[in-house]
Amino acid sequence: MPPSKPLSIGKPTPNNIVYVLNDDMQPCAIGEVGEMWAGGACVTKGYLGNDALTAERYVPDPFLADGSMMFRTRDLGRWTSNGELKHIGRTDDQVKVRGFRVELDGVSRQLETKDDIELAVTLKLDDRTLISFITPEICTEQEGKAHLKHRLPYYSIPEHIVALDKLPLTPRGKIDKRKLMDMFLRDQQASVSNSQNEGAA
Repeated sequence: MPPSKPLSIGKPTPNNIVYVLNDDMQPCAIGEVGEMWAGGACVTKGYLGNDALTAERYVPDPFLADGSMMFRTRDLGRWTSNGELKHIGRTDDQVKVRGFRVELDGVSRQLETKDDIELAVTLKLDDRTLISFITPEICTEQEGKAHLKHRLPYYSIPEHIVALDKLPLTPRGKIDKRKLMDMFLRDQQASVSNSQNEGAA
């Protein structure tokens, strides 16, 4: 089961720098979550023969201002008061819901702290709605929401929690998020159609 607490990376090694920056590319305060950028002598100038990817992931280091580059890791982290770096998640796993930033993996990790939930994955349906899929098919939606009520802010609690016997996997063994979303939308459409048919009858 994944840990419920952020993983400590420790401190940068000599000749390496880690910046935790906000959306304005300014250093975050201690304890504030931001995106991690790698700097220092060990950072290369870019990807060989791939200017587009280099432009996306590398920028001149404005803090050293000596012509060196810094690399965008797409990882989220925060500094602790004792100078250690905590890994929080991935930027591509962070979404906006109701105007607030939500880390999808963080929602899933909190669900997995419930004894009868072995695995969870959370997806964004729209700007106001999250969906979580859990396994095994034991915990109810109501029980899952009650478990999260005092662990997450209201905007992070999924609107739907779907319990399945098992979560579908891709050929590479990762959770098939597209299949889960397609399954949910198909079931929702079927539910709407059934309601309309009952109303017509």
